[in-house]
Amino acid sequence: MRPFAFLLPAFIALPLFVFSQEEPEKHPIDVALDNCMDKNPSTQGMVGCLDTAYKKWDAELNKNYKALTSQLNVTQKAALLTAQRKWIEYRDLEFKMQTSVYATMQGTMYQPMAINDRMEVVKKRALDLKSYLDLLEIK
Repeated sequence: MRPFAFLLPAFIALPLFVFSQEEPEKHPIDVALDNCMDKNPSTQGMVGCLDTAYKKWDAELNKNYKALTSQLNVTQKAALLTAQRKWIEYRDLEFKMQTSVYATMQGTMYQPMAINDRMEVVKKRALDLKSYLDLLEIK
């Protein structure tokens, strides 16, 4: 058993290391959403907060798309345009599917959940476009 004694400190230190890691910094839109939800915990309040965040993420997506197109060459712009058109198709179909699922749910708690799901689709695309921008800035 002695040969494995050196592993004991590692097993003790690993959880401390993992839990001591800092959380990634939250995006300002997410911070504003959290603050709004804390102040408005009713269903109506949450719906309003999530709707505002959705609009902000949509604006962020458009800002990132425009910034990205300004940094791409002609071939890259064409690829981005094709991808964005397909993403819009995906988004619309995803929203339609989400609507069909949530339409069968009873209860007010599903209203904020439905808006959150829509927001997450747009947020993901906004962050994906931002990651391409960040990648281009490394050059």
